[in-house]
Amino acid sequence: MQFEQLDPKHHNRKAFDCGVTALNDYLQHIANQDQKRGLTRVYVLAEQQQIIGYYSICAHSVPTDQLPAHRKLGTYQEAPFLLLGRLAVDRRYQGQGYGDALIFHAFSITKDAAEKIGTLGIIVDAKDDLAACFYEKFGFKPLSISKNRLMLPFSAINSLL
Repeated sequence: MQFEQLDPKHHNRKAFDCGVTALNDYLQHIANQDQKRGLTRVYVLAEQQQIIGYYSICAHSVPTDQLPAHRKLGTYQEAPFLLLGRLAVDRRYQGQGYGDALIFHAFSITKDAAEKIGTLGIIVDAKDDLAACFYEKFGFKPLSISKNRLMLPFSAINSLL
């Protein structure tokens, strides 16, 4: 089992089913196009061709007035983050810690990026309250605009790794 960037010629996207139609459709029909256009990178945890889980990550910015007060950045109007766009685990593997493995891999990617370019951390838009609880267990905190838009600063990522 290993983490790899999605390769549609190698990974069996059609067999993936996490139980959420939008997340299945993204992997099966859109993810490769988004990668080709340079909009995101999609990482899979796979055993041979079988995808156990995946996540997407891309560059993002957040208006500084949406950040917590202690995160204000002077005259900057936008702050750099990475966006954890989607994260899903196939039904057959749910509840076995693979979601945690995926998010820690995303933390590692964020750490690598932050050492090379400026980024303050990761943003995620949790699809519902259950997903928000999953992210909050890692220390993600809500931004001011929505209870399900969450932020984890790079300093917290560093301490988790």
